[in-house]
Amino acid sequence: MLTPDYLDTLPDAAAELWQQVEDDILRDIARRIGKAGTVTETAAWQAWRYEQIQACRQDVVRLLAKYSGKSRDVIRQTLLDAALTTLAADDVIYRDAGLSPSPIEENATLNNLLNAGYRQTLGTWQNLTATTANTVTGEFERALDRAWLQVSSGAFDYKTAVKRAVDGLAGHMAGVTYPSGHKDTLEVAVRRAVLTGTNQTCAKLQLARAEEMGCEYVEVSAHAGARPEHALWQGKVYHIGGTVELDGVWYEDFETATGYGTGAGLCGWNCRHNFYPFFPGVSVRNYTDERLAELNARAVGYNGRLYTWYEISQMQRALERRVRKYKRRYLAEDAAGVDSTAAAVKLRAARKDLKDFVQATGRRNDSARTSVSGFGHSQASKATAVARKEIEKYSAYHYNKNGTIAVTDDRTGQAHPKTNATYKPFAVVDTLSQQGKQHDRTFYDAEGRMIRQVSNGPHGNPKKHPFGQHGEHAHDILWEDGVIIDRPVRELTDEERKENADIL
Repeated sequence: MLTPDYLDTLPDAAAELWQQVEDDILRDIARRIGKAGTVTETAAWQAWRYEQIQACRQDVVRLLAKYSGKSRDVIRQTLLDAALTTLAADDVIYRDAGLSPSPIEENATLNNLLNAGYRQTLGTWQNLTATTANTVTGEFERALDRAWLQVSSGAFDYKTAVKRAVDGLAGHMAGVTYPSGHKDTLEVAVRRAVLTGTNQTCAKLQLARAEEMGCEYVEVSAHAGARPEHALWQGKVYHIGGTVELDGVWYEDFETATGYGTGAGLCGWNCRHNFYPFFPGVSVRNYTDERLAELNARAVGYNGRLYTWYEISQMQRALERRVRKYKRRYLAEDAAGVDSTAAAVKLRAARKDLKDFVQATGRRNDSARTSVSGFGHSQASKATAVARKEIEKYSAYHYNKNGTIAVTDDRTGQAHPKTNATYKPFAVVDTLSQQGKQHDRTFYDAEGRMIRQVSNGPHGNPKKHPFGQHGEHAHDILWEDGVIIDRPVRELTDEERKENADIL
């Protein structure tokens, strides 16, 4: 049999290869999108767009060709190792029962099944990746068009549009398209194809061996964190070829009970269950009813609540995807030449959340699920430094040597700047109004709530703002139950004049 832990890590080698392909493609696309702002005229844009789309397609095809040979070797070795492992484990049980299984290299039936399984798994992978060039190019084309439309319509400036386009791709850039039309990332598709294909091939080998040995019963493996529909049949003994009664014990049909042979059943899509020979009256169950109840129970404490291992495993997968998401976003933004500070901060928070979760639940930290090609020690150190600087920036109000307040966000160059009611703690945001004639400065408190606005002019209405020499004034922002209720206007204090002297 193949243990759940073995099956959990089985597709890692193949997935890692295609993670690298996926990450290389993303950075290439990000670089191309980052150059879009150098083309302004519509005719020139169309020509440049066509050129970039074709170049992107060619680059993807070259990458696929580069990694195809490596992938075939990895898939073949993964399948062979798994086949030898599961047959060796089953053969121990057969020998203990006094039987003599033939060596796999001398068994034509097993070898034919193994070769057929390899061809099928390889075919599934090839069919998926055959769509990659078109799928990725389509993603790139749509991202380019969205960015161009946003800039040309005046909705966003060039850097913002590029950042939005890159962030969208970094979050979930489809790499394969299934016949149903569903799209997925390369890493997810390859992991599913390799795990499913290998497990199904090994199951066919096991059943062929069972028939050779005259074994009619199997015990299905069990593990904590099984999906609910699989938890119903894991860890139990079944009969191959129909429901039977033996010595007063009823044994359900193997295929009917477990869904073996279907995508949703035993050894189906992403399934980590397997089985092994069982001889009633001789074999002893590995999983008692009490043990199965423990595996399926809400027994894991986290944040004051109890969860099943399945729920905990799903929570960890989500946290791992979050870490990977922000690593990819950081690298993509860096490649596109846009500000990657926010991605660095979110990455720092995501990594901390995962670390805290693993420590609190006793789970194993699976670095393979958070790795991103190109994000090594140097990139990690740089991202950490950027995040630390950004966090320090919003830790308190800071002042320049001349006594003026340090501005955290200078938006005076933006055509349509926004000042949200809530933002970052201790933020100081500069904007222009009155067609660039008035300078406004917005202050946020420790909770990130807008608390004060200082302006060096009267908002074009000196009668309502009869303050100072030029209408300079302050608005205090009053809150109640999480809502702004008033913005009374007043004269600036001497201290406010000092800290805002640069705009007054």
